[in-house]
Amino acid sequence: MKCNRYTVLNTAEYDEWLAEQPEKCKVQILGRLAHIKEDGHFGDHKDVDGDVWELKWRSGRRVYYAYIEESQVLLLLGGNKNGQSKDIKKAKKILCKYTET
Repeated sequence: MKCNRYTVLNTAEYDEWLAEQPEKCKVQILGRLAHIKEDGHFGDHKDVDGDVWELKWRSGRRVYYAYIEESQVLLLLGGNKNGQSKDIKKAKKILCKYTET
């Protein structure tokens, strides 16, 4: 059985957010991304606004991403449930910045 593997790309905004996270969180996030890259398994995720999707954790942590081109995922930003509306708006702006031609 063939699984969909993804190439995961990071934005500078995502990298800045990740750098500020505690080590335990980084390990959990990177583990989740490894499942996406290797198995195509996203876990708990959903479409939040058209082109922007979110990976969800029970703790409230969120990582916002977009599908770009074939089998590529662009990590846009991270956040938590408390700031979700603001983070989604920011993620949409970041996506526009990276997809303008």
